[in-house]
Amino acid sequence: MGIADERARLTAYGSQMILTHVHLRELLEDLRDGVHPDAELGLHCLAFCDAVTEHHTDEDDNVFPLLAARHPELRDFLAALRRDHLVIAGMLGRLRAGVEPAETLSGLAAILETHFRGEEKRLVAVLNTVDRN
Repeated sequence: MGIADERARLTAYGSQMILTHVHLRELLEDLRDGVHPDAELGLHCLAFCDAVTEHHTDEDDNVFPLLAARHPELRDFLAALRRDHLVIAGMLGRLRAGVEPAETLSGLAAILETHFRGEEKRLVAVLNTVDRN
């Protein structure tokens, strides 16, 4: 991938990050609105859990390493986001297992909102200006 391709992908990623967060918030709200009986919870959280996992895996594997290389001042923040991803993954595992779904969803909603706001505040602008760096 050339530098121009990488820049275009990251610029698109900054805008896409916000759209992804909106979508994940909507999925979570739908899930919280109807905490389903255990037999149905797995089916209803599958799309949400998979979408969050895919989003965070992409960030960890592709976006964060590039940002850390270009913006060393963000390394501590990116490391904190990766730690959030581990906590969130554990909560998603509890949700998939049906362990205290109402409590797990409540905690998950709180950590995701804080996590998303932090990313949006600190990373979207950086991603959307990569082509000017």
